[in-house]
Amino acid sequence: MKTLKNLIQYTLLTSTLALSAMSTHASELEVNFINIDRPVGQLMVALYDSEEAYNNKSQPTKYATVEAVGDTITVKFDELLDGTYALMLIHDLNSNGQMDINAMGLPQDGYGFSNNVGMYGLPPFDAASFEIRDYASIDVVVRQPVNL
Repeated sequence: MKTLKNLIQYTLLTSTLALSAMSTHASELEVNFINIDRPVGQLMVALYDSEEAYNNKSQPTKYATVEAVGDTITVKFDELLDGTYALMLIHDLNSNGQMDINAMGLPQDGYGFSNNVGMYGLPPFDAASFEIRDYASIDVVVRQPVNL
């Protein structure tokens, strides 16, 4: 008799879990990269869902590379969980897959962060972070490389 009761409880539990998993929905983020001064190279975009990941301690939640073909480019990320995120961007002008810097350590590629923070160096996660609930749309200004 105890086995039948355990079986019924297990069945109810798995059914409840299955229904709750089906009722969760994915959120979407639309990012408009604006002020692209040169339509060459590619935009490398990384989206992070934690401070640890953002500070290069793990992989981004989502990543995209798109050709820089205009002065404004829109990138969409879907299948996101509701939560707090931060985004960083490199406008890789020569498409070599990395941020180029000069001998003084200044960026030679364009860059940007969510909330348009971070003039010098990586801004803190909490300064760049934003919330996603179902759907969010943000604008990110693509900063120009530093030329001396």
